[in-house]
Amino acid sequence: MTTKARAGIYHSTVPPFGYRKSLEDSHKLIPDAETAPIVRRMYELAVQGKGYKAIGNVLKRERIPIPAYWHHIRGERTWAGFQGEGHISNYMWNETTIKWILSHEVYIGSLVAQKQSKLFKVGKNYVKPKDEWVVVKDIFEPIVDLELWERVQEVNGKRRRMCKAKREPSIFSGIAYCPDCGRRISFFPEKTSKNNPEKTYFGSCQNYKANGPDGCTPHRIKEQDLYDIVLKDIREWAAMALSDKQAVLGRVMEQQQINSTVDYGLVEGKRRTIEKRLGEIEKVISKLYEDYALGRLAGASIDNLMPKYQREQEELKKQLSALQEQSAEHDATEQNAGKWISLIRQYSDLKELNSCIINELITKILVGDKRRVNGEKVQSIEIHYRFIGNLTDSGNGETIQ
Repeated sequence: MTTKARAGIYHSTVPPFGYRKSLEDSHKLIPDAETAPIVRRMYELAVQGKGYKAIGNVLKRERIPIPAYWHHIRGERTWAGFQGEGHISNYMWNETTIKWILSHEVYIGSLVAQKQSKLFKVGKNYVKPKDEWVVVKDIFEPIVDLELWERVQEVNGKRRRMCKAKREPSIFSGIAYCPDCGRRISFFPEKTSKNNPEKTYFGSCQNYKANGPDGCTPHRIKEQDLYDIVLKDIREWAAMALSDKQAVLGRVMEQQQINSTVDYGLVEGKRRTIEKRLGEIEKVISKLYEDYALGRLAGASIDNLMPKYQREQEELKKQLSALQEQSAEHDATEQNAGKWISLIRQYSDLKELNSCIINELITKILVGDKRRVNGEKVQSIEIHYRFIGNLTDSGNGETIQ
């Protein structure tokens, strides 16, 4: 069975929700016209920041049946709880089911098998460590693209419980971090008073909240201040990208060079030098063989000369391969910069932020601790954008408190 799985042969009786078995080949999965759109809808809701329960509620309101219903009416698997068409149980989505769908690699076209093994002495199955699973990529037609799938994994990894105030989680939950200890910045309401009846939310380092000064420093920031800073930064970059795309691309690439330990200009110069020298060595080696073949060079001479050039050739090829990898990284960086510019240009007229926009544009925000500069309290906010990371080497902004 493991051999067949590694060959990309699907063997389970019931196909995953969203797929059907091909009529031509029962070991091949194809997206199902009726249920694949439901899977895509779930991923779109997840990337907007909706949790498993919220997604289930949306699907219930839209009267979208659960996987057990589809398998039952198609004769793929009997559902003992089926109570007829239109019954409310057909739309009661389980959070575990939603979590499974939003994390399984089958939806990006991968075959995942051999996840469990049987303990014969006790007659039970156990889940193997993930590194022992058989995962074969690009076997089936994907239902969601890789970028969307990865973003959903990122969002799900950041998901946290709602705070005690029973409000919606902060749009910065799982996005804001402490740059000193690496823990998340958690948001909580300040106590109200007669003079301040409305709750004001503040963020603070989780390590500091749990352990006080022994853990970290406060990194305290008013949520509204962080909101204003991020909104302003997005709008400014969006406006610049809209007015002069090439200028912004140049600035992004310049910053990427500052953040990188590699001088790509130097890399390109070395690459050209090595390629030139390899060409020269090829000519020398060819000439040596030609002279030997025509009797102009003795066998002892070629035996002495050839190893020297071959060693140099081998060493230069290794160096060239390393430089080509660095050049490829630079090209990928430029492509990612182009993606980011195309994405952020859409937000030049952005009026307000929400978790969907934050998760689409930003991977993390580092909230520095407050410090005094010329008698003023300042705080650095470092925004790391999707595809390109941080755009300045000292933080995206300084806020005076």
